[in-house]
Amino acid sequence: MDHTEDAELMSGDRTYTIYAILHELNRREFRKKLDRYPEDLHFMVTLANSIIGAENAKRVKETPEAIAADADAFVAKLLQVTNLEQADTLKGILEALLVETLQDEVRFCCPNCRNFNKCTHIVNLNIGELFKQRVQGDESDELKKEIKSRIDIALEHAPHIETDEAHTLCKEFIHQYDPSSLGEVFNRYRDIASELQQRFDADYEAFQQKLIQINMDFVKKTGAA
Repeated sequence: MDHTEDAELMSGDRTYTIYAILHELNRREFRKKLDRYPEDLHFMVTLANSIIGAENAKRVKETPEAIAADADAFVAKLLQVTNLEQADTLKGILEALLVETLQDEVRFCCPNCRNFNKCTHIVNLNIGELFKQRVQGDESDELKKEIKSRIDIALEHAPHIETDEAHTLCKEFIHQYDPSSLGEVFNRYRDIASELQQRFDADYEAFQQKLIQINMDFVKKTGAA
């Protein structure tokens, strides 16, 4: 979910509303990814997911500086305790999760719809003000619970979160990206793939092939929307 064109939500604490929603949705997606791997690989999945998240945060200009810095610091701590003998395992997970993360960003689902903010009425829930407190250091359980509660209320109005077929299920669906703006997204992921190749020997060419298929699928669905 990007919604960078929504000027109303990009002012003041409303910027943090977007990132609060993203944080919760990413948490849910990460839980699903984690469940697909055996328990002995959960650390590597956490590390790979954090690396990709941090690289994305650096390249999305709307990311609050504190969030990007926290992501980098968390990755650095994980890398300090990483078993270097598992480098090949980490590389394989990075390659798989990078493709999945891109697919999540371009899925035809409510969070990737231009009408998401309007449908969920998130601007009226003061989520951003609370999430800003958390970014600034308040990690109390009470604050986390209140943020999640308000996000849950917002997401009750987004029935097509899990699907990749919202364009056929909702007549109001308009993807946040169109075929022309998708190029910028793909360039961001190419940059990340290149960085992962340099740092972890990830297979850049294989990612390029996956990207072509994702592009073809997107264009096909856009034509059907």
